[in-house]
Amino acid sequence: MLRKMTKFNSCWLIVAFVSLTSVTYGEEEIIFPVTTSKDEWWSNTIIYQVYPRSFKDSDNDGIGDLKGITEELDHFVDLGIEIVWINPIFKSPMYDMGYDVENYTMIDPIFGSMADFEELISEMNKRNLKLIIDLVPNHSSDQCEWFLKSIKQEGKYDEYYVWRNASNQDQLSNTSITPTPPNNWLSKFGGPAWSWNTERKQFYLHQLSDKQPDLNFRNSDVHKEILNIMEFWMDKGVAGFRFNAVGLLYEDKDFRNEPKSVGRENWPIYYSLDHIYTHDQPGVIDTVIEWRKFMDDYSNRTNTFPRLLAAEAHHHVCVFSLRDYYGNENNPGAQIPFNYHLLIQVRKDDLVYSVDRAIKFWFEVVPANNTPNWVMETHDTDRISSKYGSEMVQVFTALKLSLPGIDVTYYGSEIGMENVYVRQDQIQDSYDSGGQRNIESRDFARSPMQWNSKSNAGFTEAKKSWLPINSNYYKINVEEQKKNINQ
Repeated sequence: MLRKMTKFNSCWLIVAFVSLTSVTYGEEEIIFPVTTSKDEWWSNTIIYQVYPRSFKDSDNDGIGDLKGITEELDHFVDLGIEIVWINPIFKSPMYDMGYDVENYTMIDPIFGSMADFEELISEMNKRNLKLIIDLVPNHSSDQCEWFLKSIKQEGKYDEYYVWRNASNQDQLSNTSITPTPPNNWLSKFGGPAWSWNTERKQFYLHQLSDKQPDLNFRNSDVHKEILNIMEFWMDKGVAGFRFNAVGLLYEDKDFRNEPKSVGRENWPIYYSLDHIYTHDQPGVIDTVIEWRKFMDDYSNRTNTFPRLLAAEAHHHVCVFSLRDYYGNENNPGAQIPFNYHLLIQVRKDDLVYSVDRAIKFWFEVVPANNTPNWVMETHDTDRISSKYGSEMVQVFTALKLSLPGIDVTYYGSEIGMENVYVRQDQIQDSYDSGGQRNIESRDFARSPMQWNSKSNAGFTEAKKSWLPINSNYYKINVEEQKKNINQ
């Protein structure tokens, strides 16, 4: 299965999936027009996603780290990878595995030091590899210095977060009265999207966990903080950013109740509302454009290569809204608004039609002179082999590499890694999008990389890895598949 993953430089794709699976799909020959951008360093390549905890452990504590990634950089070269994207490595309490940031300019000791990060960049430069990192702008950790100062209403930090009075604020002089949230908004992690702070005596907004308070993007100082963080990491040599949960940056300025979602009465509670006042609000696209301008200006000012802006809009947002994330010729936005259509719309019971529809639909969305991108696995979703069967990994890999634009590959996909079973006592991170913590584990697709058939799949020399290693590692691993290639 392991092959050099080189993008095909083709201007047209003719029913690639049908030809690869030998399935007749009517008599129609479907040709997909390619909308191409300028020939930039990122426009026809592969972005390889590294989940740092699970890639390679260098200090034998059972957890992957930056030095481990540096040790395995030649693996990317062997595959023909040009861009590596790593999930959050910032200092964090790790309630949400690093997506709850305590300090945006510090490396969490779990992953190493700033010197380790600088070494990674240096070694990547020697191999003509570029690094993009996750940046989490919508929210911080509740342990972030900004939030602690905001609670105390210190100076400019007073309005760094979204604070609101209780809907019954005027009754709270009576200590027996319980504060009532400002509206009916829900948290994706369960319950109301509002938590009461007893010190400040106001509610703060958190569209995810109550340990992840939402930053207030209607505050110009928050914008400046994010730009300063971007410059800090670009100064370190980062080639771009993947911005997390961009669609949540703004909320309705009038804080109106969200309407009930018709037909979803039996769905998990979060989906019982139509999130028309908390997703993709006016201001989101302007902010993306602001980031892109800042990055372009930085590249021009420092006489360096153009930086890459990738944006994650939430999966359930209508794909047509992604069109706006590209911006326009005069005000460019994200070069890569992540396309999850192949991830969420492909149906196992109607594979060919749903793949065909997902691809066509994206080409209807991408504006002229922009680049498509294709995602089929992430750190929050099933691996292809577990979702569709191991025999389909090569098919989908060939499909993505044949499609024009950018392929986003999740670590281990190149060898066909499968979901791992995680017992209740082994769970490290649990989350159910319906809103119940500790119900479903998100660890199943995050098991350690399978490098060889030695103990712990060559991931660590520790007695135990942070997550269990898939028991099939002795036959599904990088070393074994390289042997097969060379035979």
